[in-house]
Amino acid sequence: MDCIGLISNNENIKAINIAKDIYDYLKSKKIKVFLVEDDKLPKKYSLNQVSKEEFENSIKCLISIGGDGTFLRAARYTFKNGIPIMGVNVGNLGFLAEINISDMYDSLDKIIDDNFEIEKRMLISGSLFRDKILVNEKDVPYIALNDFVITKSLLEKIIEIKIIINGVPLLSYGADGIIISTPTGSTAYSLSAGGPVVEPKNESIIITPICAHTLFSRSLVISPDNQIEIQINSKKTDVSINVDGKKQDIKIFDGDVFKVGKSDKKLNLITFNKNIFFKIFKEKLIKET
Repeated sequence: MDCIGLISNNENIKAINIAKDIYDYLKSKKIKVFLVEDDKLPKKYSLNQVSKEEFENSIKCLISIGGDGTFLRAARYTFKNGIPIMGVNVGNLGFLAEINISDMYDSLDKIIDDNFEIEKRMLISGSLFRDKILVNEKDVPYIALNDFVITKSLLEKIIEIKIIINGVPLLSYGADGIIISTPTGSTAYSLSAGGPVVEPKNESIIITPICAHTLFSRSLVISPDNQIEIQINSKKTDVSINVDGKKQDIKIFDGDVFKVGKSDKKLNLITFNKNIFFKIFKEKLIKET
């Protein structure tokens, strides 16, 4: 592994400093290290930086330094070329950034020697349609590792949501929004909204309403091979789409349909412990209860 990219949490000085330690260590091992232009690390230490496009196309591996939010931001650089990614956890225990600081250098050595395993995680793709025509946005189709969240503004009225599976109108309800999640994202917002925990190596799509105004407000766990459509009846309500926690610059109109399916791309997660999910699940969730 001779070309490695680094992404750090821009809002966490500790993460930026640890990223600099990693940068120095990799350089001492004669590894070519790439830093992207929108990260604070190269600016703080006056290091060389490259454009997002060059960064994405040059690296053979990516290391995220921060929490799960940083990992989600970093992961987007890996989708196109299937670049393997590892997360170094700085701060609270997360489900995606699995490497502790104490194990950091040992893990870096293993990456340099190509001594690691890849765990493939399912991604989902989504596209917005208006009058059966694809809304032409530069980022379509959207790709998510965790989830798509369709939600109203805080003070707006509830929105009417219809879930259509394989052309069959299955459920309709008024709600504050809806979460369409991968198994990886099942322990994120979906779980907070009452959704199930799904082992991330599975391939399924979890659909969870947010504060549904109905007696039946359970999550649906369905095969990603189904044709999934979410029809949004919003009238004058302001509705937005969030992809892995990032709000998209697109307006949703009454009657728009968001189509979701399994992406043909995968996330290649670097791991050194096949049981890491269950370990983190026990430490993070079972202890809290």
